[in-house]
Amino acid sequence: MADARPAPTTTERLDAPDVLDAVRAWLPDRRWFPTTADATAVSLVARTDLGVDDRGAHAVVDLLRVPGTSSSSPMTLQVPLVLEPAGTPQATVDGRGVVAVLDDGARLVDGAYHPAFVTAWLERASWSGCPAATAARDSAGGLDVRGLHVLTGEQSNTSVLLPAVAGGSMLKVIRALAPGQNPDIVVPLALVQAGWAGVPEPYAWSETAVEEDPTSVGTGSDASTSTAAPLPQRWSTHTGVLAELVPQARDGFELACDFAREGQPFANPARELGTQVAQMHSALRRAFASEVHEADPAWLLDAMQRRVRSAAGASSAVRSRVDQIDAFLEHMRGVAEEAVRQGRPLPPVQRIHGDLHLGQALYSPQKGWRILDFEGEPLRPLTERTRPDLGERDVAGMLRSFDYASAVGGATSSEWARAARRAFLEGYTGYLSVPGALGFGRPPSLADRVLIRDAFELDKALYEVVYEERNRPDWISIPLGAVDRVLGALPRPATSADAGPAGRRA
Repeated sequence: MADARPAPTTTERLDAPDVLDAVRAWLPDRRWFPTTADATAVSLVARTDLGVDDRGAHAVVDLLRVPGTSSSSPMTLQVPLVLEPAGTPQATVDGRGVVAVLDDGARLVDGAYHPAFVTAWLERASWSGCPAATAARDSAGGLDVRGLHVLTGEQSNTSVLLPAVAGGSMLKVIRALAPGQNPDIVVPLALVQAGWAGVPEPYAWSETAVEEDPTSVGTGSDASTSTAAPLPQRWSTHTGVLAELVPQARDGFELACDFAREGQPFANPARELGTQVAQMHSALRRAFASEVHEADPAWLLDAMQRRVRSAAGASSAVRSRVDQIDAFLEHMRGVAEEAVRQGRPLPPVQRIHGDLHLGQALYSPQKGWRILDFEGEPLRPLTERTRPDLGERDVAGMLRSFDYASAVGGATSSEWARAARRAFLEGYTGYLSVPGALGFGRPPSLADRVLIRDAFELDKALYEVVYEERNRPDWISIPLGAVDRVLGALPRPATSADAGPAGRRA
């Protein structure tokens, strides 16, 4: 006898257990899914229904809880999904976006790849008042998502190219969610409002509120092993942002590698980038003026000393240099204490990028350099990612990137990286000499800035040494060269023959 039961609605079909099972099976191969997590233990926290489009595709946004482990904290992931029931027209979707074809013939698709989700997101987003956003939102023809294309190679988020929206735009779907406002939306908006055009302008953004089960907040199998603060019972966060598309843009790291590979000097682009980073720091001081204050040298040095001890415990290469590193930090402590006694100004603490390197910059022949990704490391707590710091940390990150571009690009001489570094610093320090660029008191001395910059570069290079020794030992010479360069610049005490190798800063 034929089954007379009515076919389930798309809402009922999405609620069926095999949908979550399909997502669990699909998650481990996603680059934004933590490698140490158990996908089979992922649970559904909340679902937002975005409705059914005129082709019968049903879009939802699922928030999934990933349990913590002994080495990782619990996470909340955003996974937009589109269900195309069997027998309905299927959208043309990149095969990478297909989650599963279910037993009844329905197709489950990652929403970032599907026009039903992208259209629904655009219709529900909060739009800025800039001319491009206003024109796109009020277009008589509606929001045109034809030509949408998901970019490859990202780790923590998913970026969707939308060539016909707002004259060309990029939608970033944020995967790892945390309570609070996402700095990758808040900071670019503040920079644009401060009059700086060095960041792709945000056109629209989305937010969500999560209501936690009060019986599970701060409890569960991962509560005893996690060091993360328990989630509040109700919290909100940004979930996506639509921003200006930078025309004909090249990834800064790939561009630098190509220059190195072809034996072309990178000095001119590096100098322009240095100026842009200095302008960014100046704009950040204006946009987040309440966060600008005097640095505490003891805090800075104590934090660096802790990281040195951690690196020495993990790397034999660091252990063999720990006496020289301690001597460098002790020298820096003495200089900082002298500056305080003499009333000599040091660089201020302020809002910074926090994870700056060549891969966080785009170069466009029409627009020049644009800085991206103010989100920081998504797995770190939001309070850490937005904590004010010294701008020299960003400078050091970019300097380290030139060394890696030289190595990856196969530059035939170490002079390629030295010239790029010099040019970047010329651009950076040159802008800081412009009247009003600092936006605070007396400028620090060049010698103090150089020493602080060297300390941050040493700090970054030690992290790289540990990483390369564990994962790519053939690459360890890249960061070790920077470690030895910084340590070699330390003045040699007249009474000691073993305070550190002699050398000159490149």
